[in-house]
Amino acid sequence: MSIFSKAFEVVAAQLGIALVGYFVFRARIQDKESVLRFLSTLGIDLALPFLSFSVILKNFNPRTFPDWYIYPLWWLALTVGLGLLSLLFTLISRNGKEFFLSLFFQNGIFFPVAVMSGLFGSDSAEVAMLFIFTMFYPSFFFVVIPAVLGMKQKARWQRIISPVFIATVLAMVIKLAGVDGYLPGFIKGTFQSIGSLSTPIIFLILGGNIYLDLAGTKKFYVGKALWFVLLKNIVFPALGLLAIKLFRIPHPLSLIFILQCAVPPLTAVPVLVGRAGGDRAFVNQLFVASALVSMVSLPLFLLIYQKLGF
Repeated sequence: MSIFSKAFEVVAAQLGIALVGYFVFRARIQDKESVLRFLSTLGIDLALPFLSFSVILKNFNPRTFPDWYIYPLWWLALTVGLGLLSLLFTLISRNGKEFFLSLFFQNGIFFPVAVMSGLFGSDSAEVAMLFIFTMFYPSFFFVVIPAVLGMKQKARWQRIISPVFIATVLAMVIKLAGVDGYLPGFIKGTFQSIGSLSTPIIFLILGGNIYLDLAGTKKFYVGKALWFVLLKNIVFPALGLLAIKLFRIPHPLSLIFILQCAVPPLTAVPVLVGRAGGDRAFVNQLFVASALVSMVSLPLFLLIYQKLGF
């Protein structure tokens, strides 16, 4: 099976889970907001850190990846580049903060985890390096997005030093110290089992959020959504391929790089925009449009990536 077919199946399957979430929340959930908050805590603050810990503990090998420390630095470089491009295109198109945030903040963990797990297996070294690459990302977006939106809120250390960051650092320290062999097998198995729940839970949450945001929506931003999709799904990954070529970024860092450029927006953006009093429905329409197109655009750019021999 080609990389295009594999990636298409993975993305379609995740969006299928989101679709199930949409209809479940539409028909059977009474206190929808409370259920979403519970699932968010379960998926983001518990299952995702367990997944990061178990994958790094099992598959991160400092001897195989002696340059592991440059991965967060490449994340920083990518973030600066995406930020400048997002600001430029937002100003050119005369859009506001909601458009900028959706363009800037990519779904940098869950979509890549799903795609890389589908391509290489959930226990692959590539997934482990993805968590190292994005170790500062959750803290970054939970601080920057509210600041851009002008939200006045107290800094919560749980967001600045996120659970997934703690789990990633702890697992790396254990591996670098060479003491991972002393951990009992049942602890590793527990972490792995709970971690495997993270991606399905997050996409169920995604479906529920889409239902809440689009229910009763009367205004649709077709033109802006098409412009957004052109930028997010075509221009950004094309520029990502160019950057890989120019800077000679090696594998698997280059694979992580192109995935970060090609995935849809971050699912937390509509929630935070809504809390700030912004147009949450507009942001969610941008996400839905980008996510649907990504079923084809993401596998296509992975195929181009492979054909170019990166």
